[in-house]
Amino acid sequence: MKKGHSIIIMLALIVFMLFPAAAKAGDFDGLKEAKVVWDVTAGDEKVFTDRINLIHQTAESLKKKGITPVFVIGIRGPATKFVAKSVEGTKFEKDKIEKKDEIQQKLLKATEDGIKIKQCSIPMQRFNVAKNNVVEFIEVVDNVWENLIALQNKGYAYIVP
Repeated sequence: MKKGHSIIIMLALIVFMLFPAAAKAGDFDGLKEAKVVWDVTAGDEKVFTDRINLIHQTAESLKKKGITPVFVIGIRGPATKFVAKSVEGTKFEKDKIEKKDEIQQKLLKATEDGIKIKQCSIPMQRFNVAKNNVVEFIEVVDNVWENLIALQNKGYAYIVP
């Protein structure tokens, strides 16, 4: 091996060790938009908050890479309690939700940043959450599974966080 070749190989190894993401950058080549539908059901406050934070963080990270995130969050099941203005009179009434206002502010911020949020009406009926009890910035849909199906058929990636 020639001396110049060994130096190039050595430099390539150093770059790979110092910047491993650079070696995988091809995943994002040519990507202008990332369409994702997130299926969120977590009824645990900490888990739900973590998922929403990670979804928002992912959107911001993609933006920094020059990729437009086109995100839709579908909320169903026990996660419904986090979009209710009040749990009084619902089946969530006995659940302890310490940071509901903070969670709803995170959801509002996500919508302000372009993330759409859709709440399924089926768990609303099951948990006795009236439509006028859902925060205004979230769209209530008949059956969020139908939306998930439609969006996947339109090319959205499906992720269960």
